Amino acid sequence: QTRRSLQSQPHLRRPAAPTMATAVLPAPAPLTSSVGLLAMLEESETQIKVHALQKLERVVPDFWAEISESLPDIEALYEDEAFPQRRLAALVASKVYYYLGEYADALVFALGAETLFNVDEGSEYVDTLLAKAIDEYCKQHQQRYEAATGSQEEGGSSTAAEAPIDRRLIDLVDRMVESSLERRAYQMVMGLALEARRTDLIERIILLCDAKPGELEHDASTIKMLEYCFGLFSSAVVPRSFRATLIALLVTIYRGLPAPEYLGLARCLAQAGDAAGVAAILSQLIESESAEARLAAFQISFDLVDNCTQAFLKLVAERTKAKPPPP
Repeated sequence: QTRRSLQSQPHLRRPAAPTMATAVLPAPAPLTSSVGLLAMLEESETQIKVHALQKLERVVPDFWAEISESLPDIEALYEDEAFPQRRLAALVASKVYYYLGEYADALVFALGAETLFNVDEGSEYVDTLLAKAIDEYCKQHQQRYEAATGSQEEGGSSTAAEAPIDRRLIDLVDRMVESSLERRAYQMVMGLALEARRTDLIERIILLCDAKPGELEHDASTIKMLEYCFGLFSSAVVPRSFRATLIALLVTIYRGLPAPEYLGLARCLAQAGDAAGVAAILSQLIESESAEARLAAFQISFDLVDNCTQAFLKLVAERTKAKPPPP
């Protein structure tokens, strides 16, 4: 009877003993200093040094001032060919230099960190160093382009053009480019390709828009991107010395399309001053028995009148000798 009365009154039952499942461990105390971790860098055991670097990499934003006092030790680990986590040491050094405001040194060690420098991290640290890396990459590629073509744009240096580009810098920018292309962020990569005079990359972006269309209107197809690039390449944004190369590239892509796009091709040929090329297109369209082809010839003609000089129009007219088929 007593047992039944206890069961009917739960508040009188004996509390159950705590089990492993219900036991709550106290939260670890927050780190208040990096001094202990820095002391571990002076230990002789490699694993202890690696453990310290792993912990330090996470707390650099909070204790960079303290960690900066041990930069010589961290850099020594990076320079030690036998140390198994040289890249991790480089990453820690890079972050400390970033918080010190020494961006050039931060980039040097970020390159040393190689793939540990995560281009997709999205932090202010990564974005700042990526911007600096891209600037340096584009500068060196511009110098190479100028040396190869004999053109000297502002600040061009033939001596600098002969120096090889750091392979680590190339790898870093390539990783960023591939990540952006995978996300179909074509506009950003196009800007980089233009600055770096990378015509191979420009062509790749244009052709990718058919296989993997982007979200923006001009990323929707190769044709749309060609139209966008024509407007961009014809503007003052692109140096005159590089413009002819870009227009020639567009002509090559237009001529390789599975379905002809005569208006875009004619615009590029007109921009390049190729009156014979424009006349050949008009002659082909005029001689066609297709009503759509002759309509395209009218469209091209109106576009030429709106955008070309009288001298160029005269040259095109002289070279267009085709006669329309009889009705």
